[in-house]
Amino acid sequence: MSTSRGSSPSSRSRSSRPVVEQTRSLSRPAEGHVVAAALVAVAVFSGAWALLHVGFYARGQITDTPVYQRYGNAIADGEVPYRDFSVEYPPGALPVFALPGLAEPGHDQNVTTGFRHAFETLMWLCGAAALLAMAVALSSLGAGELRVWGALSFAALAPLALGSVVLSRFDLWPAALVAAALAALVSGRLRLGHLLLGLGITAKLYPAVLVPLGVAFVWRRAGRREALACLGLTLAVVAVIFAPFVVLSPGGVWQSLSVQLRRPLQVESLGSALLLAAHHVFGLGVTAETSHGSQNLGGAAAGGVAVASVVAQAALLIWIWVSFARGPASS
Repeated sequence: MSTSRGSSPSSRSRSSRPVVEQTRSLSRPAEGHVVAAALVAVAVFSGAWALLHVGFYARGQITDTPVYQRYGNAIADGEVPYRDFSVEYPPGALPVFALPGLAEPGHDQNVTTGFRHAFETLMWLCGAAALLAMAVALSSLGAGELRVWGALSFAALAPLALGSVVLSRFDLWPAALVAAALAALVSGRLRLGHLLLGLGITAKLYPAVLVPLGVAFVWRRAGRREALACLGLTLAVVAVIFAPFVVLSPGGVWQSLSVQLRRPLQVESLGSALLLAAHHVFGLGVTAETSHGSQNLGGAAAGGVAVASVVAQAALLIWIWVSFARGPASS
């Protein structure tokens, strides 16, 4: 049972409804077509993953694994991240660098076969986990068979559209955490969902944009106290993971975060695409540069577009948060 905005449910319904809904979602077995679709999706994803190693996918790769190898080597040598060597990413990303580094350390940024295989295996596991989390979320939402198969098939084939960049980036790690967090939330595991959101934030920051949505969702489902508890749990997870590194090297952690905040207009962005199109069509002057670990556009025009992009994205995010918070109480 859901209550529309502006109505006044009784105290009994406020306290009992979330428990009943959560118990129902926890005890409901996954439907057969969801299980079948999830298994097929993982198999298709595995096939797509294998294809990324052959043909044109294997040529002309731009990889980040040399940087990850350097991080893994330093950790394997006993160096402390942020204090003894600079790290571009938040602390929650460190495990996916450290584990392959332990598998086969190398020298500086020379990627060893063992590191590459271990890293790709970790990313495959994260991708498969994300697909399974999607299946749980779709089942909890009562998605129809066509929707389940369509969504999982799209995600399973996504590596072929993205290309070999998937093999050499750790983005599937935070993506798996976000997918698991959303699955937990819609299946009634509200605190687990926010714990996973906290972990996601420590891996790559962007899951923070989902926290206002998660808190609003819990507020409607379980009340203000539970929403604040979930928010506190997310903040606590972030604090616990960041705290040791902040204590050891506050400057190193701040430098890592500030690098992300100061990034120029990357060539992969929409704004960059518009400027490059204007360059080819109208002869607009653009300047390419490499900095912050990426390929970017420089100059006044690129700077203006970058600022406009940030403002537009912030405005859109606020609109989404407010619209969701003011929306219907049903999930």
